[in-house]
Amino acid sequence: MSDERDLVIMTQNIWGGAALWERRRAMLARLIGDVRPCVLGLQEVHAQGASGDLGQAGELARLVGGYRAWFAPGRVAASGACEGVALLCREDIEVLDHSVEALTLDRDDPFERDSQRVVLRAAIRRAGAVVDVLVTHLSLSRRARARTVRELVRFAARERQKSRSLGAVLMGDFNALPSEEAVCYLQASAGDARWLDAWTEAHPGKAGGTWPAGLPLRRIDYVFVQPGERWTIARCERAPFSGSDHHGVIAWLRLGA
Repeated sequence: MSDERDLVIMTQNIWGGAALWERRRAMLARLIGDVRPCVLGLQEVHAQGASGDLGQAGELARLVGGYRAWFAPGRVAASGACEGVALLCREDIEVLDHSVEALTLDRDDPFERDSQRVVLRAAIRRAGAVVDVLVTHLSLSRRARARTVRELVRFAARERQKSRSLGAVLMGDFNALPSEEAVCYLQASAGDARWLDAWTEAHPGKAGGTWPAGLPLRRIDYVFVQPGERWTIARCERAPFSGSDHHGVIAWLRLGA
């Protein structure tokens, strides 16, 4: 039986601009309702208007019930349509604050151009401790990923200093295989600054592909953990079904007393 020391984290790219959203939204809502994660990070979330509109994140929160949503737009079109990332937090989770960081953009990179990427963070309280949770969606450009993952790490460190969090979780669609520089950089830091790949910790040596959903050969979706004292990664699984072209990743963490 779960208690307050259990922290269930889920990441899911919802493929927000693809067809059949109503049908896929129902599948995603059923998945979220089955798992009931404490915190859910979403990528490729579409909304109309960059200010105050939660878009598809709000739709999912209302459909599932019992969640609050925060949305951070990245790419914004002249029409006001935007795409970004979102956090859904269960209503029994205390959210202390949240913040957003825009990653740098190289408009001369043909794989980056106007595809602005952001990081959305929230500080939550769980088991009496503050935990930072972050969601992002990295660029299609390998060069951009190598650059912006360093910005992401610096942002996470600054925010942890402000929140005085005991540990942190970083999730999202990294568009990168586990062997790529951007992913390896996260795991290369020493001591408390190192980010642990929850899937690798739970399934050493197993591929765990997440994309494309029909034949998931590439693992590009992750949950990383900077564990606090006596934290354990109890489980990490690929979501059993998907309303997207990605399978989600779910991590069950056990926080120290």
